[in-house]
Amino acid sequence: MSATATAVRRVLASLAGCLLLAGCVSLPDEGPVRTGEHVGARDEGNLFPYDPRPPQEGEQPIEIVRHFLDAMHATPTSSVVARQFLTVKAQAQWRPDRQMITYADFEAPVGTDRVRIQFNDANSLDAAGRWSGALGEEESELSFELTREDGEWRISGLPDATIVSEEFFAARYQQLALYFFDPTVQVLVPEPVFVPRGGQLATALVRGLLRGPGSGLDGVSQTFIPAGMNLDLSVPVEDGLATVSLRGDAVALDAERVRRMAVQFAWTLRQDPSVRQVQLVVNDTPVTVEDTAGIFDVDTGAEFDPAGPDASPDLLGLRDGRLVSVVGATETATGGPFGRTSLGLRSVAVNLAGNRAAGVAGGGTTLLEGSVRRGDGAGARTLLAGATDLLPPAWDHADRVWSVDRTADGAVLRVSTEGGTARVDVDGITGEQVTAFLVSLDGSRLVAAVRTPGGDEIRISRLAGAGATVRATGAQRLPVGLGEGTSITDIAWQSPTRVLVLQDVAEGLSQVSSVPVDGSPTTSGAGRGEGVVRHDLVQLVASVAPEAPVLAVDSNGTVHELGGDRGMPLPDEGLASLGFGG
Repeated sequence: MSATATAVRRVLASLAGCLLLAGCVSLPDEGPVRTGEHVGARDEGNLFPYDPRPPQEGEQPIEIVRHFLDAMHATPTSSVVARQFLTVKAQAQWRPDRQMITYADFEAPVGTDRVRIQFNDANSLDAAGRWSGALGEEESELSFELTREDGEWRISGLPDATIVSEEFFAARYQQLALYFFDPTVQVLVPEPVFVPRGGQLATALVRGLLRGPGSGLDGVSQTFIPAGMNLDLSVPVEDGLATVSLRGDAVALDAERVRRMAVQFAWTLRQDPSVRQVQLVVNDTPVTVEDTAGIFDVDTGAEFDPAGPDASPDLLGLRDGRLVSVVGATETATGGPFGRTSLGLRSVAVNLAGNRAAGVAGGGTTLLEGSVRRGDGAGARTLLAGATDLLPPAWDHADRVWSVDRTADGAVLRVSTEGGTARVDVDGITGEQVTAFLVSLDGSRLVAAVRTPGGDEIRISRLAGAGATVRATGAQRLPVGLGEGTSITDIAWQSPTRVLVLQDVAEGLSQVSSVPVDGSPTTSGAGRGEGVVRHDLVQLVASVAPEAPVLAVDSNGTVHELGGDRGMPLPDEGLASLGFGG
């Protein structure tokens, strides 16, 4: 690295240190929340201010480009100084909002009328703030065209992007979510995005929401905000009321569509702690939402909660092959076929409502489903027979049962509904050695732990469609930084957009890490259940509900609470397939 780049690096590191001392936390913050809870946002006034210097007389091309990059680190965020390094024409054409590029450092810039810079460890985010991942070596080399204007060098051609150091990004941006609907309009689907901290949080969230779910998500999620709707300047927030003023074609805005729009705005804006109510205005006219003049509370739409609005808080498990409900250390036999008799179950999962269960029997060859209600004399229904080695099943909000069979040819994913069972092929998961899997409660994400010669990996696929008609995108590896040769013991949902990963660290030591589903940088110790545990853990027991504890079972069958000291009574040892509903 050049001396110049090193100096810039030190300045940025110093700035980041000041920001952290001012109270910022590491990237990213905790993800989406449930009704009545908010993710903290820091006021821009709490960030260490930085006012970059404008172009100086006689600066040469490399200095101009270097100082232009420095100007993009202005705090509060502003492109005013950065634009002064551009020609008049380039100032009018540059669109820094189309992409964000972060970098660890950069090589020495080279060139005169065309300055090239190789950025190291560069990543990108799209216009809505969605994490796009690492840039390739060629993509990480950026070019800046320069020309003389009024006798001074100015940038005439450059990427349409905001380009900042990863330290600045970590201190200045937080990860929240935009909310869209699933294909059946029964549940919200959160899409993680990064937005700047401070007073413009509501504006950034609304701008992202207006961009829609993003490319490649047809059949995964949908928006009810009409295409072409634009925001009037910003979203002012006064006395807890956020005013969202839109312009566009209002012809399609019938009452039902407006209500669904309101739910999307409410769930997205509730993450700003300063917002308690939202007023929706279209073309200067307040829109009526449920007999109000466009004003609605941010707790609107609780029935669409991606964590399950009617999710059962009960803990369930198998004792001597029978399904029991567990409250503290007290166990109660459930009703239905799984609680009345021993069917030889080795694993079980209960749906969100807590009234149906799916279990694996026959040494892993049979998938059964039945009621959990007392007084229901119906027997278990066979969903799948003749399998090889079934992993514990999973339910989603639509009461679909998902299963993975570990055959001699690798994993086979299936989905079971009232109409039958269908195979779902997933490139990167089907045919692989899968050791654990999850399906999100909104039915939009499949996460799997996959064993490879170089160590275990976490892979994720997006699920599209309703009922048994499902297609899946190719699974992408999440860069969770587990290290070569890592062995993943179990995975569980921490929130609708984060996964807990359990791995062996050393004899008698296990580690639980939180992994965001978009592949963005992970954090350590940022949420429920994370950290190093002095036990050989074999199973995670968690729920996306933020008030639920995170439990784990060790190799002796003893249950432990992770990341908390509530003094809560814990189940007796020896329970199998312990878990919450879903």
